[in-house]
Amino acid sequence: MRTTLAILTLAALGASSCTSTSDGTIVEAERSDAIDEATGPGGGSSDPDDPGDPDDPVDPGILSWTACDGPDLFDLECSSLEVPLDHEQPGGETIELALIRAPATDSGSRIGSLVFNPGGPGGSGVDFLKAFAPAVPAEVAARFDLVSFDPRGVGASTAVDCDIEIDDNVVLLEEGDDEGWAMLVEEAEGLAAEDCPTAALDLAPYVGTNNAARDLDVMREALGDEQLSYVGFSYGTRLGATYAELFPERVRALVLDAGVRPTTDFASLDAEQAGGFDRALENFADACDADADCPLQELGPTLDVLAGLEAEIAEVGFFETDDTVRVLTPGELSLGVAAALYSKDAWPLLADALYVAETQADGTLLQVLGDSLVGRQVDGSYDNSQEANFFINCADDAARPDEDEVRRQADSAASSSQYFGDFLRAGTGCIGAPDPIDPLVVGPASGAAPILVIGNTGDPATPYEWSVALADELESGVLYTVEAEGHTAYVTIDCVETVVNSYLIDLVLPEEGASCSDNATADFFPPAGEGELDLILAVFDCLRENGADIPELTAADVLADPTGETFIDLFDFEDPAFLDAAFQCADVLASLGE
Repeated sequence: MRTTLAILTLAALGASSCTSTSDGTIVEAERSDAIDEATGPGGGSSDPDDPGDPDDPVDPGILSWTACDGPDLFDLECSSLEVPLDHEQPGGETIELALIRAPATDSGSRIGSLVFNPGGPGGSGVDFLKAFAPAVPAEVAARFDLVSFDPRGVGASTAVDCDIEIDDNVVLLEEGDDEGWAMLVEEAEGLAAEDCPTAALDLAPYVGTNNAARDLDVMREALGDEQLSYVGFSYGTRLGATYAELFPERVRALVLDAGVRPTTDFASLDAEQAGGFDRALENFADACDADADCPLQELGPTLDVLAGLEAEIAEVGFFETDDTVRVLTPGELSLGVAAALYSKDAWPLLADALYVAETQADGTLLQVLGDSLVGRQVDGSYDNSQEANFFINCADDAARPDEDEVRRQADSAASSSQYFGDFLRAGTGCIGAPDPIDPLVVGPASGAAPILVIGNTGDPATPYEWSVALADELESGVLYTVEAEGHTAYVTIDCVETVVNSYLIDLVLPEEGASCSDNATADFFPPAGEGELDLILAVFDCLRENGADIPELTAADVLADPTGETFIDLFDFEDPAFLDAAFQCADVLASLGE
């Protein structure tokens, strides 16, 4: 939601800086310094004919940057990089990585590149930076080229892309359901034989984190940096820690936000993660039950409402949605709840989704929330994040237990959760995956420069204890604790920004044991009309009511496009009617940036 707000804020500022005369001629008003600063990463030039500052360091020749497709509110440049399929054979077969960058806005004080990994594994860094770049603090965007990439196996890079059916295929498994388990195993074993092309299967053994870290070092050199500056979220902390273990002397600054426990016992992580989601759900329920602005209060205790919905959908089979060809299944209900726990900003959306489901048997909002976790695109297609997640995790995991042991592990994880047990019980581990050839390297990264690890106390996906363990494992690790709900902290939690910015720019670390609190001031359930989604919808309503050619949008429409790119297309700066509407809605537009 914050990235959508940031993008729409830029579009709104662009619109409000223009007026139209009575004869329809468009006049662009002079932009203020505040508007120029708000454009953040847009300050860089992507014009290949612009020589830029002659004192700027030049690319080493291995990368050729061109303007990316997408919103033109800020200049993003795209490139590709060839890396060895097998780093043990650097002269052999190569694969391609897709890169993206937002050039530093102050070339005169540029430090270098700052590389981001959004997590997953399987998350597209290219898509991530398109949404994330405008939200990066201005002082960081000024000093660094913001860079991200699709890791090997992912997205626009050489990818492991299989023909799998995701919609309505989120499975729950009750305890003791032998027939259901057998069907799940059969499907998992058929992945390689039936659903994945040969090219994907040939690539799969090479997509592990060790190779991604080696790619990251090739990228560092191609970017012209002697040492790596990096921000990794969630799985990105595993990638960052692995890089530090393999290349400790090449670390400048690593921010590992929402740490993954450094272990090769992957089965244990599922059980520990189950506890994190349970705790987050109970925190959500406690906050809702204590806040009169939470709509579920009129229906009863939150956990009771959820239990009733789960029983009802299990009995009737599904809830209808606004999409005439889709329904909400029991598995998708659980997925939607879990997805909303990733961010406290989604808590009001979850409350609304549960309220609508309970009062109208309408699963639209819950389904759209769940879509965000499985890579559903605006056009109804799916990215390859689920296949990439499977193959990367399994390339890292040396264990290949037999079917009975996999089921025992799934049952153990399920027994660790009070609320998501049937979801976890359906996990089939690495059944169907190729054997690993380069399992994950875990180590203390001896000799690396100080590394900043950030952990949220209420993180569902990477429980706080994992960040503690990661900081303890890393010889130079420094833990910063955030009393907060949700997954990851940088940019989404205000009290973290100053700490991270100081470290990235000046290499100044917080004191040992330092912390900050977001919970102390958080309003988890804003009054009606004051939430982030309410603000976005209010802007579109105002523009439409004042003559702009904008369709009526719902909360589900906004949630279905987390990048916000499709909404920018609705801002037609060449249409006098749109500009007049923007002028009439100046106060509402301004509220986006507050």
